[in-house]
Amino acid sequence: MIAAGPRGRARALRASAGVLAVAAGLAAVGSPGPAGAQPRPAPVPAAPASRAPAEPLDGATYDYERPPAPASGAEPEGAAPGGAAAAAVPPEQRWLGRAFVHRLAAADPARPLPILVFLHGTNAAQIKHRWMGGGQEGDVRRIAAQLMEAGQIPPILVAAPSAVLPAAVAVARTSWPAFDLDAFLDATAARLRGVATVDRARVIVAGHSGGGCNAAGGIATALRASTPAHAALVIDTCMDADIAVPLAQSPPTTHVVVSWQTLSWARRPFVDFRRAFQRGIDARPAAPGVLRELEHLHPTEPMPHDAMVPLVLRRWLPSLLSADAVPSVPCVSP
Repeated sequence: MIAAGPRGRARALRASAGVLAVAAGLAAVGSPGPAGAQPRPAPVPAAPASRAPAEPLDGATYDYERPPAPASGAEPEGAAPGGAAAAAVPPEQRWLGRAFVHRLAAADPARPLPILVFLHGTNAAQIKHRWMGGGQEGDVRRIAAQLMEAGQIPPILVAAPSAVLPAAVAVARTSWPAFDLDAFLDATAARLRGVATVDRARVIVAGHSGGGCNAAGGIATALRASTPAHAALVIDTCMDADIAVPLAQSPPTTHVVVSWQTLSWARRPFVDFRRAFQRGIDARPAAPGVLRELEHLHPTEPMPHDAMVPLVLRRWLPSLLSADAVPSVPCVSP
């Protein structure tokens, strides 16, 4: 919840250094209520001044796409690539997928595991598998691997679509116009069959930058899927008021954390966003123990916009994947 008084603000500041109040009265966030009732962010140490060369990932990466590529030799001569499957999927719903299965996640292929679905932002350069091994900003696979290897999170799967239609990710506010989370999970589960099993009760969707700017697409669309997300991490996005209400009115059992920085992106309608977010909460409160969190962070690494991705994932994945993060929802018989 949005902090209502100094006690809530103090708890938030004690819980995590670097949570600041933004100008024009937007308060840093705390969570009122009994201590331990909601997931809390983990403290994150300052980044080292220099980094050693990256070690090889301890796991396997699997690529796939929507629509699925035909089997070798299955296309009649002269047929359009993808055939009927391609024709049935609108261009704005097509993507290249990539999933990462860490060695720890592959230990028991039948055990259902949580999955992190990551939506990248604008991609005018048309880099394939951005944030999943492509591009220079970072690698979500590596962030998750480090957390697993340190014992900070249980084994999880990591998967991400990569846009193939340039127009779909050319402008932040119209990015990912028709992302179908259910179809993405289906395709990911099919690609990992025999390797790992997706737990659809523990789906965490993260949208960075343009991945969370479109009120009619991206993370907003993902939160309207038939598979209720366990959590949504909205990372340094446009912060427009029109997306605040859809985020606040996510399914009652979905944790929602909106994080941003102002070191490199200060001109956004923060006050309007906060007011709309609160209206959404008032109209559709979350279930007991479920987060509706706003936080202003101060990354210490270069390129603050990109540095927000590892910062947010390291802060929130440990608590969101703990047993305590399961919301307390009364059982109501049909």
